[in-house]
Amino acid sequence: MENIRKEFESLVYQGIKSHGLDELSSRLLAILYSEPDALTLEELSEITGYSFSAVSTAMKMLSGVGLVDKTKKAGSKKLYFSIQRDMLEMTIAAIKSKNECMVLPALRSLPAIIEKCKNSKDEESEETLKIIDQYYQQMLALDLIFKNLIEFTEKVQKEMGKV
Repeated sequence: MENIRKEFESLVYQGIKSHGLDELSSRLLAILYSEPDALTLEELSEITGYSFSAVSTAMKMLSGVGLVDKTKKAGSKKLYFSIQRDMLEMTIAAIKSKNECMVLPALRSLPAIIEKCKNSKDEESEETLKIIDQYYQQMLALDLIFKNLIEFTEKVQKEMGKV
């Protein structure tokens, strides 16, 4: 059974890594996905072979973006980590995080930057404006794509729940 679990964990790892996460974060998520019980930082460090510090840092990031749940058990000071085993929900969370961390800040800041560039007397401002404007247009497109993707994924989720 251990071989089957490792094979499954490897498959999950590849899928998670495709979301652009680093090796350790992807491995931690795959381990948590394939483990039936919540695990401590010490257990995750032992399983992965990474230092406690590296695992702790990765888990702070993963819990911060909502990919990992952390809890305490009664009478214990240790944190226990688990993962939601719903790939659609994980995908939605990853898309929302990407949109909130990359796209929305760009959409808030770029109009002012574009305006400054338009008002600049610098010889290179026209070329710079083209680059910035192209990036802005891409962020607008990504915002629309992410919103539609989230909406579609949530619709599929609801349909699956009816089955």
